Amino acid sequence: MKKIGFIGCGNMAKPIIRNVAEKNVFDKDDIYVYDIDKEKLRQFCEVNHVNEAENENFIASACDVVVLCTKPQVFPSLLPAIKDSLELKKPLVVSIAAGKTTEYIASFLDYDAPVARIFPNLNAEVGEAVSAYTGNCFVSEEQLTKVGQICASYGEAKHLDESLFSVFGVLGGCVPAYAFMFIGALAKAGKANGLDEETAREVAVQAVLGSAKLLKECGGDVDDWVSRVCSPGGTTIQGVNSLKEADLDKTVADAFFKSFMRDKELSGK
Repeated sequence: MKKIGFIGCGNMAKPIIRNVAEKNVFDKDDIYVYDIDKEKLRQFCEVNHVNEAENENFIASACDVVVLCTKPQVFPSLLPAIKDSLELKKPLVVSIAAGKTTEYIASFLDYDAPVARIFPNLNAEVGEAVSAYTGNCFVSEEQLTKVGQICASYGEAKHLDESLFSVFGVLGGCVPAYAFMFIGALAKAGKANGLDEETAREVAVQAVLGSAKLLKECGGDVDDWVSRVCSPGGTTIQGVNSLKEADLDKTVADAFFKSFMRDKELSGK
């Protein structure tokens, strides 16, 4: 598996491509990228020293790994257009699209295609994503290992059964938005009570970042850590009790469930 090609160079694809190149998962000379926005593509390839592909069929016919980074709505037109080129080369086909199974992708191809899925998240932008990956029965161990290496280049990689992708998609993919909202709410509260906007934001971001790092590196039970921050009759316990009274757990669970059900709808389950 020497060459890798990316069809699509959007917001999610860019950090993946950059990290794959920078971490030497593939040599930069062996990375090809195609996007319908030729000017955006040219600029990205020049800055990151990877190859600009002429079209989708070049990617499909020349690369050992073909990564589909387009919106899933494009698949019904894209896959039939490149299936002959794919069948000649028989590369590993990898999709980053949410809600579209390996079976769905393979249904457009007239051969026993090795198809893998990656579920990344936006934190790939800073190399801190957590991604799930899986492959169908035609994906070899070597190919699956390479998919894991791609994921690990921009964060942590979790090999999961595809049946768990919906729940992972919410926990890994949607939660960054929930976290941004929480940080934003904290910053607004700090500003409302006297801090300037920039300081409030910086403190909220660092407090959440440090708390996550502490939990990750030290482990332990979440409730135990909450108790360690609180002291009887102190300031923290008052806020914690307020969050409990507002039923924070239920609010988060409701948000999670709605995202989860939407994923089910998109995947036709």
